[in-house]
Amino acid sequence: MENRLIRKMQGNILIRFFAYPYMNYKKKKEFNAYIDSEDANRLKAFKNIHKGQRCFIIGNGPSLTVTDLNRLKDEITLCGNRIYDIFNKTVWRPTYYFCVDNAGMKEIIPKIENANVGIAFLELAARRYISEYNDKVIFINHSNKKFIINRYNDKSIHISEDISQYFSCGYTVLFAALQFAIYTGIREIYLLGVDFNYSQTTNKWGMVKRDKSVQDYFDGKKHYGSGLNYESTLNAWKKAKEYCDKHEIKIFNATRGGKLEVFERIDFDMCMHNITDNFIDDK
Repeated sequence: MENRLIRKMQGNILIRFFAYPYMNYKKKKEFNAYIDSEDANRLKAFKNIHKGQRCFIIGNGPSLTVTDLNRLKDEITLCGNRIYDIFNKTVWRPTYYFCVDNAGMKEIIPKIENANVGIAFLELAARRYISEYNDKVIFINHSNKKFIINRYNDKSIHISEDISQYFSCGYTVLFAALQFAIYTGIREIYLLGVDFNYSQTTNKWGMVKRDKSVQDYFDGKKHYGSGLNYESTLNAWKKAKEYCDKHEIKIFNATRGGKLEVFERIDFDMCMHNITDNFIDDK
């Protein structure tokens, strides 16, 4: 209950308006400190590391299946948050993992420390929950550089072209994963399990809408912080498409169903068949 109240206050537009000068100063100070950090330097090593390759960005939606994940065990895959809840059912493990949700970190971080999530990219706030640092954890600056008064209708979202300085906030962990994929030189991106359909959504004025008939996650559970920031998240996906189209990066939605219609749809089974054929042809 306390966490919910804090989160509600943090999203209050009036409170954010009066907090703007201080928060903007704080963001600038954090930004300047981060760009010279060890984590920033480590991120630079990923520049174009996957140049010309393809990847799968995997959401935690109810359409996600173990069968599909098993077919991706040899692919470059990026995911986030509570994906570890499906590990006991699949041989697949991610290449890269992301967590930028401050509200859920207290629960999530201890669980990924003992799970094979690949290289983990965690928002700076995660430091307080890490018991032991290792070479598979990199802290990232997840921010739009300037403090946003109305985060429910954020038009400042964009693709950060230098994630060693900052990741632009897109109100979904998968937007961070997408920016990383672009930075590494990936030229073909497939979304899977990105249903974009939640039982609780928030409109551009912060008003909450609930639909109990909707399942949020592949495990059927309800998690704190499940409410979708609809307007800002949708804007993030649109910005991603604009950027990818401009830079000749292909991005497809291979999700089975769902409500994300920003990207061209592609059938996952046909997608995997075509990838196999192309791989053979390349040889």
